[in-house]
Amino acid sequence: MTSPQHPLVSFIFPEHHPQAAIALGRAFVDDPIFWAILPAPADPTERASRIGRVFSVVLQIHRRQGLPLFGIIQDGKVVAAAVTEGSHRASVGQVITAGWPHVHRLIGAIGTGGTLRALRIMDELSRNHPRQPHLYLGMLGVDPDYQKRHYGIALLDHLAALAQARQDVAGVYLETSKLANVAYYRRAGYEVIGELSPLGVRTWRMLQPRRDEA
Repeated sequence: MTSPQHPLVSFIFPEHHPQAAIALGRAFVDDPIFWAILPAPADPTERASRIGRVFSVVLQIHRRQGLPLFGIIQDGKVVAAAVTEGSHRASVGQVITAGWPHVHRLIGAIGTGGTLRALRIMDELSRNHPRQPHLYLGMLGVDPDYQKRHYGIALLDHLAALAQARQDVAGVYLETSKLANVAYYRRAGYEVIGELSPLGVRTWRMLQPRRDEA
């Protein structure tokens, strides 16, 4: 049984990816990395729309690579989503190859400059993952209208359980460029293991270690 404190985490099927992209676009409207990628417009509604179009492309690539998308469905729509990868990660070149059919949509959303900046950030993040095998939480977002309902924690707990079930991974790894998120993830058991500055944006590298069963 679910409750506001224990929302149900679902596998998000491809037919619901457009809803997930909208929710993620709204969630990342003030994200520092996206400000570096997309300096304008400042209008929140227009920014959310453009970022949502970026996530639409990201999820298309994600789908082509056979990677899972988890989320929470409320009021008949996806309101929170976690973009994840397993321990065998594709190279940046493989991601670009998978995304090539959609590059015109990405350029349409954030321009050629924004696309190049996004690729530079993706490359730097990819080169600085932990060496040990891990699950990767690439993006986690909750639609602002549905925040403060424990949806983010529910998604983090779900990924922690997936890691706990696997003895071949060190835990769950993520990056965040929002200082407020560092404390949020620490409360969920993540530890800061380093920092980066892609395009000059301070970014924290965090790992939630897998804990062996007693």
